[in-house]
Amino acid sequence: MKKQSFCPKPRDMTPENTIALGTFGSDLLEGSTRRQGRNWERAQVCRGDNFVLNMFERYDGSELIGYTRQEDYIKINFWLSGTHTTILDGYGQHEHDRPEAFLTAGPRDLVKVDLCSRNTHVASLAICVLRDFFPVHMGLDLDQLPQPLRGIVTAADPPFAFHRFSLTTDLLAASRAVLAAPFAVRREPLYIQAKAVELMCLLINHMESHGRRRAGDAEPKARQESRLCDAREFVARHYAEGITIERISREVGLNKAALTSGFRQLFGMSVYDCLQKERMERAYELLQDRTHTITQIAEAVGYRHACNFSTAFHAYFGCTPHHARGNRA
Repeated sequence: MKKQSFCPKPRDMTPENTIALGTFGSDLLEGSTRRQGRNWERAQVCRGDNFVLNMFERYDGSELIGYTRQEDYIKINFWLSGTHTTILDGYGQHEHDRPEAFLTAGPRDLVKVDLCSRNTHVASLAICVLRDFFPVHMGLDLDQLPQPLRGIVTAADPPFAFHRFSLTTDLLAASRAVLAAPFAVRREPLYIQAKAVELMCLLINHMESHGRRRAGDAEPKARQESRLCDAREFVARHYAEGITIERISREVGLNKAALTSGFRQLFGMSVYDCLQKERMERAYELLQDRTHTITQIAEAVGYRHACNFSTAFHAYFGCTPHHARGNRA
């Protein structure tokens, strides 16, 4: 955590502007969507007896600021894309610009402030759990949990805590699967409970292996996977630019051979395939906004000529951009 530079104004910290996790999402159980021009947002909050599952995606030209009181909850945020600042008021702040999991906890009156940057695709999944989540849903005694989780849940009073963990391939896949599920599926109690338990199991296993590495186990493979995840996130952020393998290699600190072979092995596709995926999926989103011409969309996703974009779009989706736009009419 670095020194806190953002200081909320007293009028922004009123009960009306601050959401308590215990009542968080009471109006979003069915899910909500918002679209205005290029800006869009999808959100859903599902609550169990001792946990809250929060799904959120957004692209907007404006900055978003949210204020949350964590109460007795421990929050684990699986941050998948976008740039974002976490502020634990009075304790410091941290910037997030790559896939990772971060765990936060604190006194009941601690306010967590989230700043989502403008003009970035934000995608996140958060699990907020009470202490009895672990024995009730996972059959684990609190003293069986790995550090730092054990120190948080066994403390007499909720301590301040902030811990970061890189996302493993399994955690990335599990998180993205939840975000991709329809609203109707995610509001099923058994589904959200199963997904909350799955994600916590994967994270606990990751914490245990992380603890062993800190004890002295060398793990070059884990470091390389972290850099490959950085490479994928770099592609996701810069898909509209003329990025090359050489540039990505320099950015993440891997040679070309390690980047190309490792990327395919870890993600099941080449760097070029990943670039095309990001461009085409963004293009499909833009096609639903009829204020953009095909030429403007082509330029927005990195094509200098609309004809080249149309050819690539047809190869990827099996239809032309005009046909894809017509299907949504």
